[in-house]
Amino acid sequence: MTDFIKTKRLKLRQFQNQDLDLLFDYRNNLQCSQYQRWSDTSYEQLEHFIEKYQKDTFGSMTYEQHYAISLLDNHLIGDLSVFVNSAQKCITIGYTISYQHMRQGYAFEMLTSVLCYLKVHYPQHEIVALVEPENYASIHLLEKLKFKHDVYSPQINSHVYVLK
Repeated sequence: MTDFIKTKRLKLRQFQNQDLDLLFDYRNNLQCSQYQRWSDTSYEQLEHFIEKYQKDTFGSMTYEQHYAISLLDNHLIGDLSVFVNSAQKCITIGYTISYQHMRQGYAFEMLTSVLCYLKVHYPQHEIVALVEPENYASIHLLEKLKFKHDVYSPQINSHVYVLK
């Protein structure tokens, strides 16, 4: 397992098999899943998900990447998705924090470090996030992180926020 980013309370790391029960728990919780577009959150699918993405390397130019957000003791509290479109010079981020750890500043803490890394290492790329209109907590978080609303896309029922 590799740790990529450490903050005061958290680390961004590769998924590990031991994350399966906690990942299953929050991905099947209505509070966490209501604004997500996961198609299958079965135990078997999440086991496959961990297996598929547990060797991802943060900062690579791989199109689709997924990482664990954990406390410093490796306890999984959420996850981060990164989609890199090299042709359009665009990086799209997505994130989820477990219902058991919401409203504690964890998303802000981790995303602040992630965005700093991406801006330094990929200054030519635009960083965007997609958020559903009713997801006021995520909209507020993105605005706090200095994202600006760009456009609403009815095809995907999402606002597009761009880091300025």
